[in-house]
Amino acid sequence: MAEKFEIDLKVIIMAVALVIIAAVGSAYVTFLVFSRSSVEVAAVGQEEPDKGQFGPVHQVGEFTVNLMVPQGFSPRFVRTGLVVEVTDKKCIAELARRDPQVRDAVISILRTKTQEDISGAAGMEKLRQELGRAISGLLSEGSIANVYFTELVVQ
Repeated sequence: MAEKFEIDLKVIIMAVALVIIAAVGSAYVTFLVFSRSSVEVAAVGQEEPDKGQFGPVHQVGEFTVNLMVPQGFSPRFVRTGLVVEVTDKKCIAELARRDPQVRDAVISILRTKTQEDISGAAGMEKLRQELGRAISGLLSEGSIANVYFTELVVQ
């Protein structure tokens, strides 16, 4: 009986050892996979602006603007709120001082758009870039880092 107990104890110890070895091996492989992914993400982060950093922002305001529609079609409009992120804190005061020019630039751009121009992710991104360039052109120092839509309704 003692001999059978020794064999059962050896089998149990070997099974536990195999489970421990498998768990350590699995943890090591997981570590390698995730550490490689974080290195790739860090490399991508070096090419693009750091998403974790958020610069100074300026509330441009809310806009309700008629969209361009073909003759004979019912009018369409867009209602949006805009906030811009700037590269330099000094831009905030200049944007406040140039508020009428900034609002005019935004309205002028929005009035040239059709519903199809601003629909979908690609249209929104194109509009975001166009607004950013137009507002940056008004600044003597710094530029617009991002344009954020705080609301957007097209009707």
